[in-house]
Amino acid sequence: MALTRVSPALFQVSNNITSVTVGGSANTISLTFDSNGVITGASNNALSVANTQLTGLIQAAQIGSANATLITSGTLPGARLPAGSVLQVAQANTQVRQVFNSGSNPYTTYHDITGLSVTITPTSSSSKFLLMASVTIASLGTAYNTYLVFDRNGTQVGVGTASPNAYSATSAFRSQSADQLASVAMCHLDSPSTGAAITYKVRVNNSGGSSYPAYINGTNSVDNTWQATPYSSITIMEIAA
Repeated sequence: MALTRVSPALFQVSNNITSVTVGGSANTISLTFDSNGVITGASNNALSVANTQLTGLIQAAQIGSANATLITSGTLPGARLPAGSVLQVAQANTQVRQVFNSGSNPYTTYHDITGLSVTITPTSSSSKFLLMASVTIASLGTAYNTYLVFDRNGTQVGVGTASPNAYSATSAFRSQSADQLASVAMCHLDSPSTGAAITYKVRVNNSGGSSYPAYINGTNSVDNTWQATPYSSITIMEIAA
């Protein structure tokens, strides 16, 4: 098709030309003008792009399919990860020696363990949280029970072997002589069903009262230089549902 020269006057504002289309349905070229006659856009319905790097923001509607193996940068949204993927991890630990007793309510009074607390904000309200803790503990006497629990925003969670939802620390050292350190492992998969921030803790109680307290990261002897350095920790992993 031969091109015909068009007078510039044709594109004056008063003539109100906003677009020009050339060609048939199989190969149509369209030009778009602004009010000053400046071309602001052009398209060709038969145009194909191959081996060309595109830049800028590509809308979702413009993508037919994509191979995930070609993604080399950026952040993949958590919602696109398969179930069971770890979305985030938070951890806290302490080596401080702490002494606890439950007074007159040995099975209902739980105490926070300083340093064993983690605050985490879920990326999704459907996520699950894998709670893991290792607590170094000792007791003055083998005849008294000591329990550990996971706590979520003030609510006791987890399943243990002694009182409801409690992990028994007693069995870890009852077979030993009194005043010996032992490490108690705890694990629970929690489903908080919230998108708000969560604070997870490890808490402790014991049935020996003030006469027979429980010790975290130490024994009833202040001088523990003969022991390996005690260590307790809590680790929280958000798992995609």
